[in-house]
Amino acid sequence: MRTRIILHGGNSSKKSEKNDRFFQEVINGVESDIVNVLCVYFARPERRWKESHEEDQRSFTNVQADKHVQTTLATYEGFVDEVSKSDVIFMNGGISGHLKPILLVVGIERFRQILAGKTLVGVSAGANVLSKYYFSTVAHEIREGAGFLGLKVMTHYSPDQTEELEQLKAYGDDLPVVKIAEEEYLVIE
Repeated sequence: MRTRIILHGGNSSKKSEKNDRFFQEVINGVESDIVNVLCVYFARPERRWKESHEEDQRSFTNVQADKHVQTTLATYEGFVDEVSKSDVIFMNGGISGHLKPILLVVGIERFRQILAGKTLVGVSAGANVLSKYYFSTVAHEIREGAGFLGLKVMTHYSPDQTEELEQLKAYGDDLPVVKIAEEEYLVIE
């Protein structure tokens, strides 16, 4: 099985049909009837991890799927081992700058190896950090991601961001640009 990547534009916690389809996509992409999801909140303050985990647990269990979903809250200390034991690595949003150092410590090539055959999900900052470059809607500037994907990413995209989109297109290496609106997602196989 190939590694599957799903990028979400943000606001995955909002109850909507689009987000229900997103969570179904994540679950149904796993061949097993039992889906082990590692929920990664390193982009958020640690005091919010438990609440975020409970929120995402509800989102996964609320979608109508014929599979049993088990979620685990990721830890800094056990991250590599936790990834290797999971079917889905669900990196939720927050501040990309908090998530990037963890991926760089693990090493992008090593991260690729332990992700083989799994589903990697990046929501908002989680999607941004996987890219080579991204437009930060918080800082209103272009930043470098960890470079896991050879893409330029714009999450929380809206059609009135033409100037920002053009800046991102012109920045750095000539790479494909992916723009993803809130509650929208893109599957890369």
